[in-house]
Amino acid sequence: MNGPMSRANNAAAIRGALLVVVAVVVGIYLLRGTDTPTLDTASSASPTTVQAADDDAGTSDDGTATSTETTLPGITVVTSTPEDGTTTDDSDAGTMVGFEGRPNSQISVQVANSTTVRGAAGRTTDILKTKGFVTQTPINMDGTPLDRTRVHYKPGNIIEAGNIAELLGLDAKNDVYKMPQDVAAFGDKYEKEADVLVALGIDKASAE
Repeated sequence: MNGPMSRANNAAAIRGALLVVVAVVVGIYLLRGTDTPTLDTASSASPTTVQAADDDAGTSDDGTATSTETTLPGITVVTSTPEDGTTTDDSDAGTMVGFEGRPNSQISVQVANSTTVRGAAGRTTDILKTKGFVTQTPINMDGTPLDRTRVHYKPGNIIEAGNIAELLGLDAKNDVYKMPQDVAAFGDKYEKEADVLVALGIDKASAE
């Protein structure tokens, strides 16, 4: 039988073992806390925008544009913006830069005289014929005479209409228009297959 002394010895042994375990755990924790390497987290690079100096900004003497540099790590982007914020819309221009249009021999043109000047449409038709255009029978227009000649085009013929306008001494941008939906003013002899129609005004009819 175990006496009182035996039970006291067992209790002391258990306490001693517990103390050893606690000491080991604390030691491991302390060792991990001092030996674990740490990493310094650098702040991420953020984009910076730098206003270029006057001599490098690409701004002309008239101050029409400014240049801004946007810098990222390893990347530099330079943008240029007009100061007035305007944009150019050439969607309905008489000519398109970089395109010449189809050969004259593939363009059908008809001339309509809106004025009372006799033979004006025929003379303009002869001019276009000598340039190699496929010309239709000249016609007269009904209604009030036009002050300025207009060149009308069907879809897909804007470049060719601009070229004809320049040939006749007109403004390829301001004197070129889409073909009107209502063509009743051109009369029964209007050729629907024509790609371009020149509506002669007083300016060109009188100059003949």
